[in-house]
Amino acid sequence: MLNAPSQIPAASSSSAVVLGKSQRSYALALFSLAVLIYFVVNIQRVAIPGQIFNELQSDLRISASAVSTLGATFMYIYAATQLLAGLLVDKYGGMRVMFCGSILMAIGSILFPLSQSLGTLLLSRMLLGLGCGTAYLSIVKESDRLFSHNFTQVMGLVISLGYFGGVVGTLPLAKSVHYIGWRQTLLLIALATALTVVIIALIWRRCPKPEPLGGRLSLQPYMHGFRVRTNLINLSSYAVNFAIYYVILTVFGRKFLEDIAGLSPDAAAFCCTMMVVLSALLNQFVGILCAYTGNLRLPYYRSLNLLPFIACSMLVFGMLFKGSGPGWGAFFVAAFIIISMTSGFTPITNAMARESNPPGSTGVAVGITNFAAYIMVALLSNVSGLVLDLFKGGALEIEGRLVYPAAAYLCLYTLFLLISVFTFRISLAYPESAGRNIYAGRMRVQQITRFIKIRLYE
Repeated sequence: MLNAPSQIPAASSSSAVVLGKSQRSYALALFSLAVLIYFVVNIQRVAIPGQIFNELQSDLRISASAVSTLGATFMYIYAATQLLAGLLVDKYGGMRVMFCGSILMAIGSILFPLSQSLGTLLLSRMLLGLGCGTAYLSIVKESDRLFSHNFTQVMGLVISLGYFGGVVGTLPLAKSVHYIGWRQTLLLIALATALTVVIIALIWRRCPKPEPLGGRLSLQPYMHGFRVRTNLINLSSYAVNFAIYYVILTVFGRKFLEDIAGLSPDAAAFCCTMMVVLSALLNQFVGILCAYTGNLRLPYYRSLNLLPFIACSMLVFGMLFKGSGPGWGAFFVAAFIIISMTSGFTPITNAMARESNPPGSTGVAVGITNFAAYIMVALLSNVSGLVLDLFKGGALEIEGRLVYPAAAYLCLYTLFLLISVFTFRISLAYPESAGRNIYAGRMRVQQITRFIKIRLYE
């Protein structure tokens, strides 16, 4: 007689291995370089186009839609790469995929500042999206392999370190652009990327890597993954809310703070910097705190989905009742800080994806969530550019830059508020996993149910 399990098995990867001291040293060295690549990925994601919006628009004489398309193109490719990278890291291991992706990333990052036309800029952003899109899932897979029992805490540290690349991509980058120009600044970042790739190549042979799995690549894991109810809830709620935060940060947030909130360029860039700093620190804090609260997921997940509603409500209220007093600038900054906390719970959403899917399919599980998140970032980036262009007739040209009317931003924030209400509602249906693999538990329950039905019919 088949007995029910006394407890649901912990979420762990079947790819976890024990390495010798020398092997682990090289594996950790390569892992550290992968984190450095992820650091640069965050510079590229945050800096363009939001931090150089005005420079691109004035230098190339292009519309707001064209500028936002640079960000959206990167995100569409980045999002699509999540699906491919998820399959590849599960089959070939994270380090192989990361190395190949970092080469494309270096080529794209060098091409962008050397480009003289919009078409070449778009091509370089496509290469960057393809290369950058491999970094995160490669690190997730390697974290699962090397740090299986401390996955949430390690991912919290990795995400925090990576997000500090976003810090470099805000105020420090804006200062560098002011003094030496956007092309020279991005070329320096490109050279740093290429140097990191060279170092990875030099130690590549000595680093132990997992044996590739047999069989052909198949989309079947995704066909299954997109039918899992918990995956659909996770990608619907987290993806949209993360997209709201990321579009505000990387596309028009700094411009809004200058045009409407009345902040100076330095103050607006500093606000964007603090958004990334808070997000980075919160990821580290949440990863640690979760381990000390019984690996509970829902309290953090509900907070993640409530924060965008609060922030968007504040932004709509501020746009409707904005006065001429200086306090409104601080009010909008406070709303931006709250929205930035949305991206501070990534260790939780990664763990939820890992725990509600088959063990060994970490890449595919997280790839589904990432794919949805960055597709939404790309879509909302395009929407943002279109809305700003709709109000271009009421825009003023001040010191070589276009200042869009408040009505344009009110439309955007109202849209964001409406979808944040929807996503919070659907997030309430997610079950608590408490650090256990609930997919394995569901499968065991289904096996028991089928066994009982067979015995009854016998």
